[in-house]
Amino acid sequence: MKKAIKFLGIPVFSMICLFVSVLILSNIRPADISSKAQELKAYCIDNGYNADYGILVDYGRHSFQKRLFVYDFNKEKVIMKSLCAHGSGGESTVFRGDFSNNPGSHCSSLGHYRVGRNRNMYRRPVPAFEVHGLDKSNSNALSRGILIHPTIGPLTLGCFGMPVFRYHELSDWLKTMPQDIVLWAYND
Repeated sequence: MKKAIKFLGIPVFSMICLFVSVLILSNIRPADISSKAQELKAYCIDNGYNADYGILVDYGRHSFQKRLFVYDFNKEKVIMKSLCAHGSGGESTVFRGDFSNNPGSHCSSLGHYRVGRNRNMYRRPVPAFEVHGLDKSNSNALSRGILIHPTIGPLTLGCFGMPVFRYHELSDWLKTMPQDIVLWAYND
């Protein structure tokens, strides 16, 4: 019995250390979030979008870290953060995504998006929000069916997938916004 505990102790201890490390890293606020938020605010003002709030998705962080941030421009702080899945296409792994704007690529796309109407996912009774690509790098988002939706894994077909409870929190918040919100996905 002692040999079994000793033998199992090392792998179990390693798993606990890995879990704690991921938990700690996923709660660290990225150093550049404020500067990215100010860039996004300037973009929103210049283009007539909501200049009070924005959504930043930092694909430079791996998928087991919180990398979707709802930012309050006036209070200059993150008001919500979440895990966010990326597309499974190209050279994507569960940790990092590959990016493309090509139809059928199943990759996420970088750039600015206008968050559109609330609706169901294609052929499924799952709630989602449309996103409209505003840059050349994501101009096919609507025709590719890219959405913000709840998911249970780190990979999607190119959509912004969030844990179910966080998605519902974001959805409730988005429904209160009087003006279009911009989501900016980047990979620094």
